[in-house]
Amino acid sequence: MTIGSTTSNSLASLLSSTLSSVNSNSSTSGSITGSPISTGPIDVNTLVSELILADSQPMNQLQQQQSGVQSKLSAYGQIQSALSSLQTTVTALTLGSAFSAEAATVTGTGVGATVTGTPPTGSYAVTVSQLAQAQSAASAPLANASTVVGTGTLTIRLGTYNATGNAFTPQSGSSPVNITINSSNDTLGGIAAAINGASAGVTATVVTDNSGSRLALSSSNTGASNAFSLTVADADGSNTDMTGLSQLAFDPTAQAGAGKNLTQTQAAQDAQYSVNGLGLTSSSNSITTAINGLTLNLTQAPAAGSTLQAQVTVATDTTSVTNSVSAFVKAYNSLVTLDQGLTAYNSSTKTASVLTGDLTTNQIGSQLSSVLGGQISGGAAGYSWLANVGIDFNADGTLSLNSTKFANAMSANPNAVTRMFTAVSGTGGQQGFATQLNNVLTSMLSPTGLLTGAQASTQSTITDMNTRIAAMQTQLNQEQTQLIAQYSQLNADLVVAQQQQTALANALASLPA
Repeated sequence: MTIGSTTSNSLASLLSSTLSSVNSNSSTSGSITGSPISTGPIDVNTLVSELILADSQPMNQLQQQQSGVQSKLSAYGQIQSALSSLQTTVTALTLGSAFSAEAATVTGTGVGATVTGTPPTGSYAVTVSQLAQAQSAASAPLANASTVVGTGTLTIRLGTYNATGNAFTPQSGSSPVNITINSSNDTLGGIAAAINGASAGVTATVVTDNSGSRLALSSSNTGASNAFSLTVADADGSNTDMTGLSQLAFDPTAQAGAGKNLTQTQAAQDAQYSVNGLGLTSSSNSITTAINGLTLNLTQAPAAGSTLQAQVTVATDTTSVTNSVSAFVKAYNSLVTLDQGLTAYNSSTKTASVLTGDLTTNQIGSQLSSVLGGQISGGAAGYSWLANVGIDFNADGTLSLNSTKFANAMSANPNAVTRMFTAVSGTGGQQGFATQLNNVLTSMLSPTGLLTGAQASTQSTITDMNTRIAAMQTQLNQEQTQLIAQYSQLNADLVVAQQQQTALANALASLPA
């Protein structure tokens, strides 16, 4: 079949028109930037994501390595905390006072004892003849606490009353205290409140029973020198009678009902006691001056005409010392247990722990056990190894304390045991165990020490990894942007090609047969 010239011209015209239309559309596409083209034969998002995922594997591996290094730094922090706790207990054992602590035991009645310093060890016979007590006095009963008594001025003086000479001697350095009673506080309860608010060395309360309400006064402190007198300037002009405010007057040198209008219920008196036969007195039942470093507490008054006997024994407080050593053993064992957990290796699962094979951790354990397993020189025979006083190594590297053996050693030779821990002269094995340990721990934890150096090095590694990861992430971000632009342009080009192919096919299909 031969195509005529007319048909040939029509085909050329049609192709030219079709391609011109397609090219016109494609020329507006330009360069692709920004978000990926969502239409077209290529899924740009999925393709770029898979490519970036593949290229990010080195960064992901570095991040996993960094996580392991961070775990190592955290483990070092745990060890640092355990070492600090251990040093706290060790520091206490470097002090001689830890081994010279004393306790007082009392047998008998009427006396308690408390160590407040460093009393001489020994036994003290304490006899109590009478307790110190505060003076007390009470008024005659009135109807109730709201009963009006009267107005005027109360004057309270502290001092000593001598019954033999019927004389009241004011307390040295103490001044009279004047208390104004007026219509605002002239009831029994109001007067009690006014006295309590005056800080006059006397306390007041209202005591009520079936017979009525009484004003009860008491010296704030015990002792013969803390007795009181209460004189009245009564507004009714009569200062000593049993009416108005003067019914509360208490002049111990006056006659009853004529200035001595309160009833004394308890006389002020000093404690009377003896220590090893030496007769002593005290204004207080808590006595700090009889035996240096020891407080005696007189707790019970004897029956009239008799005394109470007690024996006070002051000796080294082995319980306190044992508790201090026990605290050290516990802290050391906590460190060992922590170390074992952080460095363990499971041979069955072939799984290592965060510090398995770590040189720093091994050196820490080695240095500490070297001190504890060593021998000190220059001490008493039989007091050079920790095992001599009941501190032994267990098979797992922890320590155990035989409290009985330690207490026996303290009782037998406290000076030797003290030196075992606290000696500071010389170097190395010439020093006490606590002194050596404290020096080692101080070095480990110092800014330039073994552990601190390992922590600084590990932190530096983490910082370097952060820098590398940031650079790799920046590179991946740039790569992602480039790939999106590249494949989006390809998508656009393919769309144009498809359009051209379709246009050509349509043009050919429209040609006459």
